[in-house]
Amino acid sequence: MAIRQRRIRGTRDAEGAKAAILAAAVGEFTAKGLAGARMDEIARRAEVAKGLVFHHFGSKEGLWTAALEHIYALLRAGQDETALDALGPVEGMRRLAHDTFRLFRAHPEIVALMNEENLHRARHLRAAKAVPGLYNPLFATIERLLAAGRARGLFREDVDVTALYVAMSGLGYFYCANRWTLSAAFAGDLFQSERIDAYEAMLGEMVVAYLRKPASPPGTARGA
Repeated sequence: MAIRQRRIRGTRDAEGAKAAILAAAVGEFTAKGLAGARMDEIARRAEVAKGLVFHHFGSKEGLWTAALEHIYALLRAGQDETALDALGPVEGMRRLAHDTFRLFRAHPEIVALMNEENLHRARHLRAAKAVPGLYNPLFATIERLLAAGRARGLFREDVDVTALYVAMSGLGYFYCANRWTLSAAFAGDLFQSERIDAYEAMLGEMVVAYLRKPASPPGTARGA
């Protein structure tokens, strides 16, 4: 009978330890922000020695930057370019709007860390060199969907892909980041599932309505 090697408590492989530290850090940063988070608590949550946290990430700021990279990768992982392409231009763009809103709702840590990093004017995010490249496949897919829509006479010609995605993300992000204050100030309970569903549907319709090619006035000659 093979003898099972006993694992010493608190030890694990390097990649597993890094993943555990990163998950713990995201939780701690979400709850307390960059200034309030404590490396001791992150190590405790991850069940590793505090020195191992510094070994893998260098500093609290280095760990914060890694956490930012993680949440952007998480957001992008939920946007399936293959599925968008398969849906065609109109439903593909509607699906992207819906999926982006759902990701912000499903992962409040994304909203929390983005809010915090904006307070720092993206100083740490600029050091996250992998983040910009995450968007190349998505923007290429949006370009294909727009081209397909234009080829069918459905979409307008003057769409800036970056501005479109900023607006689409903003519609989803703002609802999730501000629903407490909006609910308290004037909007009522924005946490109700039926209101969330209605907003999601509206968001998709707004994006598609913007993209649609304006109809020519009656009697306008082609090429006039």
